[in-house]
Amino acid sequence: MCTVTVVSPRLAAVSATAEAVPASDVLLRLACNRDELRTRPAARPPEVRRFGPRWGLMPVDPVSDGTWVAVNDAGLVATLLNTYPGAETPLGPPGRGGSAKILIAPPDNAALRSRGEIIPSLMHADGLDDAARAVERLDLGRYPPFRLVLAVPRAVRHFYSDGRRISADPSARVDRPLMFTSSGLGDEVVEVPRRTAFESVFAGPGDDAARQDAFHRHRFPDRPDLSVCMSRDRAATVSHTVVEVRADAVLLIYFDGPPGAAVCGVRAELPRG
Repeated sequence: MCTVTVVSPRLAAVSATAEAVPASDVLLRLACNRDELRTRPAARPPEVRRFGPRWGLMPVDPVSDGTWVAVNDAGLVATLLNTYPGAETPLGPPGRGGSAKILIAPPDNAALRSRGEIIPSLMHADGLDDAARAVERLDLGRYPPFRLVLAVPRAVRHFYSDGRRISADPSARVDRPLMFTSSGLGDEVVEVPRRTAFESVFAGPGDDAARQDAFHRHRFPDRPDLSVCMSRDRAATVSHTVVEVRADAVLLIYFDGPPGAAVCGVRAELPRG
């Protein structure tokens, strides 16, 4: 369960880091709310890891020693969302009828492994096309269903797996803010209210970085379970991560708590390679 946004900032304020950064320096900014069971162990702060020829940054899920979001020194960002398709649910994004191209159909009898392994298996990639080829080689039958967002400064690619097949949207340009969301309540249940909030927050001109931060703090007073920063009896938004791809560096800031909480972000940075 997560809500992810991707923007290409146009103005100077980068509110999560409390720094003034020239707009041209931040080529891509991805923010991720991680929604989890309240009983799941807290993640570890971001670590620098080697992935073949590449170095990367990622917060670490102690259950899998993997992650749900990472960036490498080539400027490739990846984030994973759980998904909960029913037996009759078409493969594809909510509301689009599963019309995307089917890429692979692995066997159904492989033992399930943690989805936290998926992003580390892609962080060796030099860019979007290289990472997409690695996604096509995944043994999907080993993992529960998931959605995967890959981003570089000029484009985003969105994949959907139901545990048997994978489909993909065509690459999209990051010329407007983008949002992806999922929920254990059902992806279709939260898609409309969260997208309505997203479109309201980003309506008209403004500072995309500041509006991105505001969106990830968004709560419906009467429906905390449907909110972007969500809360219900068994689950809640437990952390918030901001990734920036700049001209000369990549930056990951991890907040061990919901956005807007009084917690200090742990910052990690790598030069672009």
